[in-house]
Amino acid sequence: MAKKVVIVESPAKARTLKKYLGDGYSVVASMGHIRDLPESRLAVDVENDFKPSYTIPKDKRKVIEELRAAVKGASKVILASDPDREGEAIAWHLANVLKLDNPERIEFHEITKDAVLKALQSPRKIDMNLVNAQQARRVVDRLVGYELSPFLWEKVKRGLSAGRVQSVALRFVCDREKEINEFVPEVTWEIQVILSKGGQQFKAKLYKLSDGGKAIFKEEEAANRVNAVLPGASYLVKSVEVKQKARQAPLPYITSTMQQDASSKLHIGPKKAMMLAQQLYEGLEIGDEGPVGLITYMRTDSTRISQVAIEEAHKYIREQYGENYVGKPREPKQKAGVQDAHEAIRPTSVYRTPEKVKPYLTNDQFALYELIWKRFVASLMAPAKYSTITAEIDADGNVLRASGSKLVFEGFFKIWERENDDQEEEIIPLDEGDRLDYVSSEVIRHETQPPPRYTEATLIKELEEKGIGRPSTYATIVDTIQTRGYVEQRDHKLYPTPLGLAINELLKAHFKKIVDEKYTAEMEKHLDEIEEGKAQWVPVVRAYYEPLVQMIKEADKQVSNHTGEICPECGKGELVLRASRHGQFLGCTNYPECRYIKPLSGESVVVVEIDETCPECGRKLVKRKSRYGEFIGCSGYPKCRYVRPIPVQENTNNLARVGAKCPSCGSELVWRKGPYGWFIACSSYPECSFVAGRNGQVAYLEEKCPKCGGRVEIRKGRFGFFGRCENYPTCNGIIKISHPGKEGFGGPV
Repeated sequence: MAKKVVIVESPAKARTLKKYLGDGYSVVASMGHIRDLPESRLAVDVENDFKPSYTIPKDKRKVIEELRAAVKGASKVILASDPDREGEAIAWHLANVLKLDNPERIEFHEITKDAVLKALQSPRKIDMNLVNAQQARRVVDRLVGYELSPFLWEKVKRGLSAGRVQSVALRFVCDREKEINEFVPEVTWEIQVILSKGGQQFKAKLYKLSDGGKAIFKEEEAANRVNAVLPGASYLVKSVEVKQKARQAPLPYITSTMQQDASSKLHIGPKKAMMLAQQLYEGLEIGDEGPVGLITYMRTDSTRISQVAIEEAHKYIREQYGENYVGKPREPKQKAGVQDAHEAIRPTSVYRTPEKVKPYLTNDQFALYELIWKRFVASLMAPAKYSTITAEIDADGNVLRASGSKLVFEGFFKIWERENDDQEEEIIPLDEGDRLDYVSSEVIRHETQPPPRYTEATLIKELEEKGIGRPSTYATIVDTIQTRGYVEQRDHKLYPTPLGLAINELLKAHFKKIVDEKYTAEMEKHLDEIEEGKAQWVPVVRAYYEPLVQMIKEADKQVSNHTGEICPECGKGELVLRASRHGQFLGCTNYPECRYIKPLSGESVVVVEIDETCPECGRKLVKRKSRYGEFIGCSGYPKCRYVRPIPVQENTNNLARVGAKCPSCGSELVWRKGPYGWFIACSSYPECSFVAGRNGQVAYLEEKCPKCGGRVEIRKGRFGFFGRCENYPTCNGIIKISHPGKEGFGGPV
């Protein structure tokens, strides 16, 4: 009997579905998209309603042959790609390439037996509104890339590219850098007083002056004058207010909040977090259960939870913690543009606790699953309750204020770690009419701080709040601006490179709509309207494309990078203005045949001859300096490219200590800086060549884990070095390790 064939995207998803469907079904994988726009040409007919010309990549031809063989003679073909625009487009391409007459389309938001069998009972046709929304996005992005990129090649540097959404993300990073550079701090002073009652001390702040003015001083002298009279004042408690305050549980994760917490709590970047979430969604081998999908679909911007999942979670909370820990599901007002087709990200069964599945997951899979599981359970637990106290104290007409809080019911904090702003700040019990004793006071200086640089997490939050991109694209956007060299990450923070700044200024000057957040967000709304059947995709694309062409024509007239200066190296090419990730420079148009470059500043490179000859060509060797430090190179550069590093001095007096011993020889570990940034190495180099994170040996900080007291391993992640408890993942204690180049570095010296 002919089998029914189910086509999914990945082998992992196929294995999980096979377990549920039995022998009457054959489950095969398309390995993602099987057809796309070719990279070698525009492949969009702008004269014929932007008709796309899709091709089959070479690496997918074998997959298609296997799929054709699988569906041949099948009694039914069921397309079960992911439940979003991309998944719908994959299903449509499969139907076209495999020439399927009447395929069924099913969708499920979690890969469990009940969800899959329920989806099979209600198949539908391919939704062309979803397909056209994906086509519109793909075509617009292709038009922007292929029309704007050649302009950047001509005016800035070959190989550059610009994108509809990442250009806005780059602008956010560049604008923030400008804010920081132009920030002028404002300095104020306030007075903190230590008082006591019956020998018990507590802190209070001077809140109001005797003349009714606020006790925030613009001049230190004024603060000192007031502070001078406080020792002789009488202190009387005027009023005491005690309140109960509730702290609501967090909402379950959506794509953006999951990526943000994965970055800030687990040091897992957005791209990797989505890869791990995909693995958890598609299914992993869990002991006797076999392949199991552990979480619901991970591309969502809705916090909705199904009633079945709510009831199961409430039952679990009741069993584990008691009735008083059961909370009501929150129903926040959904923001405009939210797609409510998918639930929030949650475990498919709350009874698959992190401890139960841990033996079957990698460390990173476990860490992310535990985070998702705890967030979901916490979201359905009762609020935490605090008792707060605020006291106003009279000091000869001046008013002081003391406040504190005490956790009286932990609620969802039973499983969810408290943030800094959730910590208690207790003060001693006070009553109206209490007389207090003065202990000491001090004038405290405050300086306003510039806005913080974006991290990957906060940039995603900004994109989400401004309506830029969608859950499926956040990670790609943040990754793209870094891989293209427009933005670099240092100490978890995003810095625009000189190339990124140059590109951003060019786009802002001549392509205002491309980098305008409102215009880009409006495009996202139009894509949503196409998906909902409220708009046609061709007019939406045309409305975006025609202004783009006009902007490029105008910019081409206005922007020139020609100098008219002939290259002194080859005598043929012209020197033109170029840019790299390290800054702007003048380069020869005969590149790569002629590699002459001239610093834009006109400054000459400092070169010092040394008493050695080049082992490759016999010319003199010279000491040069690059952005990474000094090195030895041939004076015949660029014809001879011999280089060698300058050995690090054995003297470590000026090197910053890390606060750890070398596991190889027991010497101090110190910070050094090389071509790729700061690294941790043995102070006994070159006798000992230990480098942290490279040779498999683990070094331990002198400092102990702040949570369990265990040893702390020095680890290297994508954001740099950090200290992690040796008992991880049982204990998730983390210690930050900052290098000497970091602002505010205060490590061992």
